[in-house]
Amino acid sequence: MLVPRLIVFSLALGGLRDPRLFALAGAAAWAAVWLQRPALGPAAAWLPWLGWAALSTAVSAQPLAGLPVLARWSAVLACASLAASWNAREREDWLKSFLVVAAALAAAALVTGGRHDWRNEMTGLLPPYYNYTAFALSAAAAAAAAWVLHPRGAKVDDAKAAVALCALAVACLFLARSRGALLGLSSAAAVWAVRRWGARAAVPLGVAAALFAGAIAGGLLPDPVEDLLFKKYRLHAEARPRLWRAAAAVASDRPWLGTGPGSFAVGFRHVPVVFEDGAARWSLSTDYAHSEPLQTAAETGWAGLALWLLGAGAALRALLRRADADPIREAAAVAAAAMTAQIAVDNMLQIPALAALWLCALAISAPPAEMKPRPWPPAAILAGAALVLTAWIPGTLAATSPSRAAAIFPAEPGPREDLAYAAMAAGRAAEAEAHWAAAQRLEPFNAIYPWRRAQLAGVAGQWARAEPLAARAIELEPGFFSARLLRAEALVRLGRIREARAELEEVLRRRASPLPAAASGYDRTVASFDEPSFQRVSALARRPPPR
Repeated sequence: MLVPRLIVFSLALGGLRDPRLFALAGAAAWAAVWLQRPALGPAAAWLPWLGWAALSTAVSAQPLAGLPVLARWSAVLACASLAASWNAREREDWLKSFLVVAAALAAAALVTGGRHDWRNEMTGLLPPYYNYTAFALSAAAAAAAAWVLHPRGAKVDDAKAAVALCALAVACLFLARSRGALLGLSSAAAVWAVRRWGARAAVPLGVAAALFAGAIAGGLLPDPVEDLLFKKYRLHAEARPRLWRAAAAVASDRPWLGTGPGSFAVGFRHVPVVFEDGAARWSLSTDYAHSEPLQTAAETGWAGLALWLLGAGAALRALLRRADADPIREAAAVAAAAMTAQIAVDNMLQIPALAALWLCALAISAPPAEMKPRPWPPAAILAGAALVLTAWIPGTLAATSPSRAAAIFPAEPGPREDLAYAAMAAGRAAEAEAHWAAAQRLEPFNAIYPWRRAQLAGVAGQWARAEPLAARAIELEPGFFSARLLRAEALVRLGRIREARAELEEVLRRRASPLPAAASGYDRTVASFDEPSFQRVSALARRPPPR
């Protein structure tokens, strides 16, 4: 009984996002596999993709960044193998433990949400985003409802508790306005109905889905539903569809092996998304595609996605069956349906405990006759344990110094930026220039990098070199006041007074318009305005040109 509870209760430990907690939990999972020697079961279909991901990691620009991803997937596949081998009592213990933990997650979400803004602050025990808690709660609500509605389902006392948990979870989802979780609940309800009534349910569900799509296209939805669906109360427009297109572009650029696991941002920095209504155009940065299939495609290529879908498809076949006679298997299947819908539109599997929750639910929902008898090879168990115990080390070492981080993660611009600032503070201009240039190559849409290089050139009196660098920063961020002032000064020093005055007039024109709120350090740097610098450069531009 201990293993099912440990797997579920890891949700309450921040989802094992802390790498050291995950190392301990992952090692415990592999120890259980060593002691129990379960069949590969549902893990077998995922192994081709895991091997491909390992190859992608090995040939990527920063192989050490892929180790945590490989460790996470190997550990959750071990958990899935264990779940497939559980007996009826262990499966029931898993479900009851999950519902208890879900109640704790809901209570924590209400505490954090009630103190601030329900829509954004319901992070509870799974920070930093409310959607992680919503993912677990939608699965719990679906599982509780399916368990209660099953002819052989929960007994009276258990049913009362399950109904109360279901109501609490659904209330949290509406307070958080989590579209992904509500989509998951809708998908779970559809899967439950089709499993129970077959084609009699499929036809009306299809008609309802078509009508709903037509209402969206025709703008016929009631205002509260539109507000929930499109989150019109947000200050900024929805970026998720653009992130999906960017992820597809990254995958198309590297269709075979992708950027490497853990390196989505490496590709994204070369095809970023415009932040249309923000203080800066290119301030949106992310490590995730906000869609697990597209994340997989970007990091392991379209070929990797095909293998990933092969593993997922083998696991999801159980959801296409008629309702199971075992109420626990039925509850697991409906919970898995809720989670499957959400991973298509968000990055839930990046949290180890959530990935384990999804794969364990799928493993429990599959009939035991489908489980292959092949056990885990001892060498694979030892390799998996070694991986989870060591994958956290590179990240921890990188956090100790920028130079070490630059060596461990050479495709990341952040360490180069830190090194450049340190060199500037120490007066080592040539070294700072080299680091800024390296950072610019890694993140070509970041306007701060050419601006800093222009500053260095200006301090050295190299105005002919400073001007095009400042112009590049302005090209990237037209509202970059400091870059415009620097270019204006460079133009004055080069004798191009008329162009300098035009640049200053553009600064005044942009200053007269209201500025969007700055949401990040990048935004603040781009939108900041230095009045003394403006007055100084304006005075320079008013002087008559030398004869």
